Formats: sequence, structure tokens, C-alpha cells
Amino acid sequence: MKISRFITVSCLSLFLGGLAYQSSSYAEKSENPLLISQNTQQDKTAILETKGKEFLNLFFEEKFQSVYDMASPQLQEEISIELIKRFWNNTSTKNGNFKGITESKVFITPASDLAVFRVEFDKVTENWMVIFNEQQEIIGIDIPTADDIDDIATDFINDLNNGNYATARLHLHPFLKEQIFGEQLEDRWNSFKKNLGDFKEIKNTTVRRGTRNDDTDVVLMTLVFAQGEEEILIIFNHSKSIIGVDFIQ
Repeated sequence: MKISRFITVSCLSLFLGGLAYQSSSYAEKSENPLLISQNTQQDKTAILETKGKEFLNLFFEEKFQSVYDMASPQLQEEISIELIKRFWNNTSTKNGNFKGITESKVFITPASDLAVFRVEFDKVTENWMVIFNEQQEIIGIDIPTADDIDDIATDFINDLNNGNYATARLHLHPFLKEQIFGEQLEDRWNSFKKNLGDFKEIKNTTVRRGTRNDDTDVVLMTLVFAQGEEEILIIFNHSKSIIGVDFIQ
């Protein structure tokens, strides 16, 4: 049995380590590098917090063109104003009217920078995350889901098969979103099924919950292709984000 890595987060501990991470070539040459580094990080935090809050407010004000304009060029290539509208409609139906952003916090990490906002609706209050690259461009958004991980895994595979790569990418962990866009998902999916033929169906799905020492959950799926069957492991963290996809070949 051979396990072929499709996508993965190699080290999620970077997220925790990133809370104290500070880096600046200028700071290394400064007589007081700690002070310079702290000031740089504070400035960056303020910029990301402001930009992320503006992005969310534009979304809830239904200014979809402005939301699209704030996305990174790479993200713009895989989304559309129509997709943003559908996302807004789904959110409004599920959560009720938007009431406001009550709290915010920015995490500067060696990978993506994350701005987390506490968003209040009529029906629920939940954390939304805006994801930035090194150029402080918005490359993704993460929101909570009430779906079960087997349903998420099913949606992920169906989105890949239907060519909805931007929608499939929504299920990925924020750190994966820094490196993987719709184009990369398309390439990897097509490469995997190259010798298998057209995808036909998901034959069965099994959920294996994490242990006390390993809080990752795994969905094992049997996929049917024109040339046979293949098994796939979709790995989730406790927040129901996909942190890895392995094909067993």
C-alpha cells in the first residue's frame, strides 16, 4: 500500500509558535532590535486589523465589487462577484442579519497572517478569519461550519469533480490557503485521476475520530473511477478545516 500525499499542513504548531514570531532584516542591524521588531509587528497588526474589518464590513453592506477589489490578484482569478453574492446569501439565511464586529485579534505567523473577528448576527455569534499573505493581500476567508466532517469531505470531492475549485478551497486550513489556490487544486486533482479515468461516485465513507493524543479526525472514502476504485483519507483538525489529503494507491 502506497500513500500519495495530495495536500498537507506539515506543521500546525507553526500557528502557536507564530504568536511570538518576529522577523526584520532591519531589526537585525539595529542597536535595539527587539524594540524595532515590536514596533514593526504592531504597525503590521494595525494594518491587517483595519483591512480585515473593512473587508468584512463591505461584505455585509453588500458592496460585492469592493469586496472583490480587495482580494489578492491570485484570489480574484478564482472567485467572482456572483460567488461572493451566493456566499452572502447563504450566510444571511443561516445566521440572520449582521449586527456588528465586537472583537478582533491579529496573529502574525511565519506562514499566513490571520485576522480573527468576533462577528455578531441575529441568530449566532462566531469567529471569522481573514487570511493575508506576506504582501498583506487578502488570500482567503475562514468561517465556522455546523456541517459534519463527512459532509464536508463529500462536498470537497464533489467540488473538485465539478470544477468548483474556489469552493473546494474554502474547506482548507488557513495555512494551506496561503500556498494552494484553485489552479493548484485543479492540477493535483487532474494529475491524480490521470490513470483512473473519469470520477463516478463516492462508494462509501467512514469517520475515524482522533484520540486524546491526536485530535485530528479522518474521513476514509472509497472513490469510484472509470478504471477502478481508490481510497482517500481527508484529515481534519478540531475546527473542521482540512489539514491534509492522502490518496492510498
